[in-house]
Amino acid sequence: MLKHDPSLACVKGRNGLTPFHFLVVSGNADLVAECLNVSPECIEDVCVNGQNALHLAVMNDRLEVLQVLTGGIQRMSQRNAFNIEIRFLNKEDFSYNTALHLAAYKDDLQAVRLLLKCQLVERNTVNGDGLTFLDILRNLENAGDWDLDLEQVVLKTRCKEAASMPKAKAVSEILKSPFTLKTCQSIIAKRMRSNTSEEVRGALLIVFTLIITATYQTALQPPGGEHPSKDPPSSKNDLRIKQAFLLLLCVFNTMCFYCALFNICRLLPRKPHFNAWFMSVETYLGVCYALAVAENSPDPLSFFAMTCAIVQLYLTYIALLELVGRKIYRTVAGTELEKGFIGL
Repeated sequence: MLKHDPSLACVKGRNGLTPFHFLVVSGNADLVAECLNVSPECIEDVCVNGQNALHLAVMNDRLEVLQVLTGGIQRMSQRNAFNIEIRFLNKEDFSYNTALHLAAYKDDLQAVRLLLKCQLVERNTVNGDGLTFLDILRNLENAGDWDLDLEQVVLKTRCKEAASMPKAKAVSEILKSPFTLKTCQSIIAKRMRSNTSEEVRGALLIVFTLIITATYQTALQPPGGEHPSKDPPSSKNDLRIKQAFLLLLCVFNTMCFYCALFNICRLLPRKPHFNAWFMSVETYLGVCYALAVAENSPDPLSFFAMTCAIVQLYLTYIALLELVGRKIYRTVAGTELEKGFIGL
């Protein structure tokens, strides 16, 4: 069947079970590995009670299959593999139990060890009974089914009890909460990103990249070659004029550079690890720019401080602009609402 059509591994039957699920339940590790090789999308299928292949392997004591599943999901390199791995390892069934919860309920030491070795497994997820993985193990300890080896494994992990974890806000509480400046900034950024098509976003990224390249090159090699202090001035007035022109050039060039840099950050897609990497690169690039400006200036310390001040002023300007926009939006919205009531 797999040689004829690999997608047959994902065909759902009674109770939402697929051929891949039956292979997991029966414990055929070789065919499970073959399915993952020819049809990796089958790993995302769930049955009617919300359980995936990882749940089924734990419930049916299929340790070898569990090893194949965890090893296979961590070796995936297809598109969006990182998010698929997180969803698969931390999938909750209709009772909000993950595979780690089920392994703890069964007191399966080998399965618990295997799952805890996966870096992306959430250790502190709360299930439908309000218990975390550690709470379930503590209940086993009180019942006399505690394993000392398992205790050593748990102590090395970042497991917490449900009582010690901060309670997540309900969606209704989030929607009822008052607007803050941070919330407004996030909403404006999301709306701007969603209203910008992929073609326009790509064109803007190219334009901002060219601006960054031009302004950075200007900071490295300002017009006229070396800075005015190294040129023999004909008079003190000429030196002051040259320094004034250099100061204006530095101010406007710095504004263009950081505006383009921040706008690129806003246009890029929101992905946690990618954003963290880009923000670090962006910070290093900004510091390098400030050092380049200072190096090619008559007074390095003053010009470096001026560059840092421009960045702070720009951030303050953005915050004030969004704050004013928020007040204007509320005023306009209140006026329109008042007109609506008058009309009614």
